[in-house]
Amino acid sequence: MTLKDLANAVVPHLEHDKEYYLNKYPMREGVVTRFAPSPTGFLHTGSLYMALINYKIAHDADGVFYLRIEDTDTKREVEGSIDTIVSMLKEFGIEFQNDPTYAPYKQSERADIYNAFIYDLILNDKAYPDFVTEEELSSIRESQEKNGERIGYYGKYAVGRSLSIDKMIENINSGIPYVVRAKSSGDFNRKFKFKDLLRGEIEFPENDFDTVIRKRDGLPTYHFAHAIDDTLMHTSIVIRGEEWLNSVPVHRDLFYLLGFKMPKYMHISSILKASEDGTHRKLSKRKDPEASVSFLLEKGYPKKGFINYLLVLANSKYENNMTDSYKLDFKNFSINGSTFDILKLDNVCKEYIHSLSVDDLYAEAYDYASKYDKELMDLINRDQNLFKQILSFEHNPQPRKDYAMYSEIKSKIYYFYNDLFDSVEYEELDIDRDLVKKALDLVLESDFNLDGDSWVASLKEASEAIGFAKNKKAKEALGLTYMFGDFMKILRVAICKKNESFSIYDVIKLIGIEEAKERINKYLKK
Repeated sequence: MTLKDLANAVVPHLEHDKEYYLNKYPMREGVVTRFAPSPTGFLHTGSLYMALINYKIAHDADGVFYLRIEDTDTKREVEGSIDTIVSMLKEFGIEFQNDPTYAPYKQSERADIYNAFIYDLILNDKAYPDFVTEEELSSIRESQEKNGERIGYYGKYAVGRSLSIDKMIENINSGIPYVVRAKSSGDFNRKFKFKDLLRGEIEFPENDFDTVIRKRDGLPTYHFAHAIDDTLMHTSIVIRGEEWLNSVPVHRDLFYLLGFKMPKYMHISSILKASEDGTHRKLSKRKDPEASVSFLLEKGYPKKGFINYLLVLANSKYENNMTDSYKLDFKNFSINGSTFDILKLDNVCKEYIHSLSVDDLYAEAYDYASKYDKELMDLINRDQNLFKQILSFEHNPQPRKDYAMYSEIKSKIYYFYNDLFDSVEYEELDIDRDLVKKALDLVLESDFNLDGDSWVASLKEASEAIGFAKNKKAKEALGLTYMFGDFMKILRVAICKKNESFSIYDVIKLIGIEEAKERINKYLKK
């Protein structure tokens, strides 16, 4: 029996050979990046971060960004995940260019492609079927541990190499399960230098493990599929997480065995989360709700605001120029990783919402409410013009920085709607009751028809006579306890129930002077 017989036994129904696939996919010019997730559940914030960086690097260079689905781990696949990934990318404006010339883009549909290269490797004595069982592998590990040796399948421990071709074919024909391994060409005692676009030059020992390239179920391993797919799809830069850095020796070995040139690599640090003890760890699906992109959308964070925040994590200098014209620079990425900070996310999203026109703010709030917040949707539909007026408060030319997420809108505008106003409790005031009554009586007697500045100025002038100092100097000179700010606090609590509102004059004008007076009188009775 020959190596060709062995190759035919391992790959009995080959549609096309290696050369067919090498010639099928034309070269691409310029920067080509990709996002290659596994369909194992919801879209992780770290995954969106990775997709965004790959997209932005390609987009900035007028290159190509494509989406590849790595679905060879069938045990972990979650139904519907692919649709979720695609829809989420589209929601965040991350557009991929899956040219049909390079299809298919799902690894589970590329079996013949992988088999063509496995066939060629076996034919050239660079790979072999291995029938070693899990029990035998455990025994090898125990022996290595006992002898203080490296753990792995290499050298004399790669016992599957020594099987004769005849015996390998006999085992295959007998239906004995097996994997296919690459015959490593490396020497662990030799070092090679690897240049990472972020981390610079790194030295690694060569890989000498006989790496599994096809599993017992006939599907390729990640390592092997990566080498094939990124070569045939002509990925120029592989941008991936730092957890893959230790796989570089394996990938270098596989690219060498396949006769391929390696693409450029950039290993990005993970998004971190600060623990209570001051240490940092990776953002966790299990522990951190903000690790789920859908959770953040349901909370009401604006999509573009969240994208801005992720770009700030990638390149801190982006915060000074949050425009599409900003180009990500490898030099500005942090090697140590960036910490996910909710307060920082809030600030970035406030800045984004602050930058919107009233119409755009209304459209985004409407879109959020229609998907995630029925109560807010009902509020908008109750009176869309009123809702727009509320959003346009103090819009000069942008709205105030009141909202970090659209779910906050309801809690900040409730006092414009009588039924919502009635359902809220009054904030407690630590001010003398008689002084509160005097202040509100003064407001009721004021001329509401004055313009806002004049009205406030008249109250400020008159309030000093009843015990509210106009400024610190007057407070000290007159020996008063309260300032005009306390006067306005009383007014806001009476009309809004909380010491937090838009310009109280504008609120009064929108709810109506009579409604404002009624609320003041109701508070006085209380």
